[in-house]
Amino acid sequence: MSHRPWHSMKYLSAQNKKLPFKPERRAVRFETVLPVEIGNLHGLARNISATGIYFETEAAPALGSHVYFAVELTVRGEKLKLVCDGKVLRVDYKDGVQGVAAKLDGSFFSNPADLIELGSGWAQHSH
Repeated sequence: MSHRPWHSMKYLSAQNKKLPFKPERRAVRFETVLPVEIGNLHGLARNISATGIYFETEAAPALGSHVYFAVELTVRGEKLKLVCDGKVLRVDYKDGVQGVAAKLDGSFFSNPADLIELGSGWAQHSH
C-alpha cells in the first residue's frame, strides 16, 4: 500500500481546505449562561466541558496566556464557585464582546463566601 499524502489530514490542513468530517471533541460541551469572574472583570460562560470553557467578557487575555477565573453555579440548590486555571486557545471579537476559548488545566469547587484571590486574572505567556 503506497502512502498518498493528498489523503492525509496534514496535507488537507496545509492546503487550507476543510476536512471532510468534523473532528470530535474530547469532552461533551454544555451550553450555559453562567457568571464568570476573571480578576476584576466579569463575564458570562457560554459553554463548558470537563476540558475547556468558552466565555465572553469586555477585555480578553492574549492568545497563549494562562488564565485564572471562577465560574458561579448552583448544584443541588447550593451556590458554588468552580475555580479554574487554563490556557487561552482562541480569542474572538464580535459585536463589542470578546470571546475566550480556554483549555482547562485545573479546577476545584469553593464556597462562594470564601475569598479567593485571582490576581489580575491572567498571566502573559512567556517563551
